[in-house]
Amino acid sequence: MIGLSSSYYGFQNIPVYESAKKVFNLGFDTVELGAGHNPESDVWTAIKRIKSDFPDKNYTVHGLFPPLEKRFWFNASHGLTKQNKKIVENFFKVVQITEAKVVSIHPGFRKEVEWAVNAKPMDEFLPKENIPLEKAWPAFFELTKYCLAKAEETNCSFAIENIPKHAFPLVETIEDFEKVFEKFPDLKLLLDTGHALYNNCLESLIEHFADKVGQLHLHTSRPEGIAPKADEHNSITSIEQLEPLTAIKQLKQIPIIFEHGTNISETEIRAEKKILEEFLK
Repeated sequence: MIGLSSSYYGFQNIPVYESAKKVFNLGFDTVELGAGHNPESDVWTAIKRIKSDFPDKNYTVHGLFPPLEKRFWFNASHGLTKQNKKIVENFFKVVQITEAKVVSIHPGFRKEVEWAVNAKPMDEFLPKENIPLEKAWPAFFELTKYCLAKAEETNCSFAIENIPKHAFPLVETIEDFEKVFEKFPDLKLLLDTGHALYNNCLESLIEHFADKVGQLHLHTSRPEGIAPKADEHNSITSIEQLEPLTAIKQLKQIPIIFEHGTNISETEIRAEKKILEEFLK
């Protein structure tokens, strides 16, 4: 299951349906319905149309999707607030329509976050004051438990993503992930290779959690201190960059999603798709 995030086109102000269609036109068999879309008045019709027109394709859902009427950073550290609960229910409503394989989220932030208006794609994150950890952890656990129950109801997997340090992740260290996976054995890891490279922890995450990986976000990045200020979501350019993934034995059975901003061209995406296909052989 090799795919591309619909956010790639969402960042170009292309609507949800047309974004999914463009992903499939690039030759992918999977689309991740991602968080990079503008609000749409009739997004549920678009989602149903995607499944109707492309019934044999594979789908994953990455929060926050579908887009809300107003831009909003979904923060799992707030737990099941009224808005967060509605957002989670919408994730799994998408699963019911599309038969998506995986729902994935960022595992909460240690700070309040706002949407940075007029920011570049991948750079809309505006951190504010700290959230007390004694509140954030129980709230995140509450939301995770609820999501896992919804995942079981809808026959999909639920995963949390490793996110870069500059986003103030609640779940950041190997010990943090161990604590979460011990509490929730059915929870999966969405391994984001670019975030891990930026955090200098790709090999460590794979060493400890290869068997927990239920999906990949695939891109590359320079480490923190060398990258401008964040993971650049650059394209894969060689098989050697993929070699650390060999330890993930289930690699051919899980969705592998390329995730990029507007700095990467369709030509580069086609090229990295060929590289991944050769690697998987």
